[in-house]
Amino acid sequence: RLDTVIYCFHSVKRRSLVLLWRPPWGLSSEGRNEGFRAGECEMTYNRSRIAEAGAVVFHYSGLDQEDMPWKHYRDAAQYFVFTSMESPSYVMHGEHRALSKFDGGFINWTMTYRSDGDVFSPYIESKVAIPVFQRNQTWLNSTLVTKSKIALWVVSNCDLLRGSRLRMDYVTKLVEAGLPVDRYGKCFNNKEEFSKMSSEDLSSYKFYFSFENAEHCKDYMTEKFWRSGIEYGRVPVVWGPRKTDVEHLAPPGSFIHVEDFESPAKLAAYLLYLDKNDTAYREYFKWVEHPGEGMALIKELYSRTREEVLCDKLLSNPSPNIVESVTDFFYKSEPKECLAND
Repeated sequence: RLDTVIYCFHSVKRRSLVLLWRPPWGLSSEGRNEGFRAGECEMTYNRSRIAEAGAVVFHYSGLDQEDMPWKHYRDAAQYFVFTSMESPSYVMHGEHRALSKFDGGFINWTMTYRSDGDVFSPYIESKVAIPVFQRNQTWLNSTLVTKSKIALWVVSNCDLLRGSRLRMDYVTKLVEAGLPVDRYGKCFNNKEEFSKMSSEDLSSYKFYFSFENAEHCKDYMTEKFWRSGIEYGRVPVVWGPRKTDVEHLAPPGSFIHVEDFESPAKLAAYLLYLDKNDTAYREYFKWVEHPGEGMALIKELYSRTREEVLCDKLLSNPSPNIVESVTDFFYKSEPKECLAND
């Protein structure tokens, strides 16, 4: 039983091997390559090396009761790590997964996109973030002259979750209010058409709708914000995470949040105003032109990969830690709208 695990913590020499118990959903394409190195640490999927590992990382999809290592004894030199990059709404309602198998003190650290976890694992990789955050006025000037279209949205999850339905409804109302939005993906039966768009076409949009599949899930900002918005030089229009979460994790003043507007019609009017006012639109790139102290903090936050953060934590001889309930951390700590599916 998980609740009878015995811990024998004491001062030990840290080990730099990290065992990835199983790739996400068992798909090797979704995980790091065998032998991937992060700082002083090596990553492996070779379970025969479990006794060498300083940490064992369990993706939420990859641990079954009958497949669990060391059911009644835990090596004092080893940390078990829970990881997920999906929203609690999707894990609960899209995959119908209970996380009770991780409860009872089985896990030592959490590694997710949440900044209040033990290991921060954001959707933007440091190898992307570092050059993006080094952009300057020359980049900005050359980028802004290419902007000839207003808004782009690509979506393939139409109604699986409550958040999926809410965001579809919101964008529909924006269009009804007169905002031109180029919509692509499975939901609009034109996924192939989008895949044929040139880089010039893609770079011509001023805004991207970074609408997540869940409402108010803590810190849940995916590639919709980072890749489709910030990386491609578009201003993200955000729905899903709370504005305070985005302010904490994004370049200062880089986004527009839908909750600042009384209605979709009000937001549509504002975006149309920005489309006609280059000076006002440029304000959303102040973090590029005049990076201040806030931007320095953002650069530091995304300066390392999640594996490097994990490795540094592992080798720092950390104090013993037990996550009594992953269910409480991942599900019960969220606001009710994050997990609602009505």
